[in-house]
Amino acid sequence: MREAKVSITDGDLSEMGIEKLFSLSQEAGLRNFEELACRGRGAVIQVELETRCDETALDELEYVNKWNHVAERDDSHVYVISFTAPDLPESLEETAGDLVGTCDPDVDERGATMSLVGPHKAVSGQLNEYEDAGISPTLQRIGGYDGPDYPLDDLTARQREVIQTAWEMGYYEVPKAVSAKEIATELELDSSTVNEHLQRAERNLLGQLL
Repeated sequence: MREAKVSITDGDLSEMGIEKLFSLSQEAGLRNFEELACRGRGAVIQVELETRCDETALDELEYVNKWNHVAERDDSHVYVISFTAPDLPESLEETAGDLVGTCDPDVDERGATMSLVGPHKAVSGQLNEYEDAGISPTLQRIGGYDGPDYPLDDLTARQREVIQTAWEMGYYEVPKAVSAKEIATELELDSSTVNEHLQRAERNLLGQLL
């Protein structure tokens, strides 16, 4: 298993065609960014903002598949946004399927830093696909993955939360005690997001066992 830590700039986000989405988040006062699911060319993200986003402008972004204002707190607003980067090649999805979990980026005003973890072929394939699309991530580190051997530690924090909640609520009982929709309600997520987290978590765990 290999891990590549790379960073991308605002210019790279522009090459992907998604700079306006991140610009809207920055303008609303980005406090926290979390990737809930990664889909090769796109992702489902959760952002915590100081003020409400310009939702009219968000509606006008054709590459935003869906968005929800999921929570209003005393001093922030939380959105879940699903998007597909229009200028990334579809072939990215093929290599992304072999990566472990998600790239889980750290986002700030300069761009994003993310880790790609998986077999050497999948990691190098992702980097080559970005290069072919005119995006040049800065490779900060590449080497062996030093993650722990405990199976759940190979999952993202969100995957662990979803699959553990599913277990505790009886999703894996025969017959099922709850549906994915009920788990989504418990976690305040979309049911499609819960299904994707469960599928990726199950795939990663079974990959270790089989």
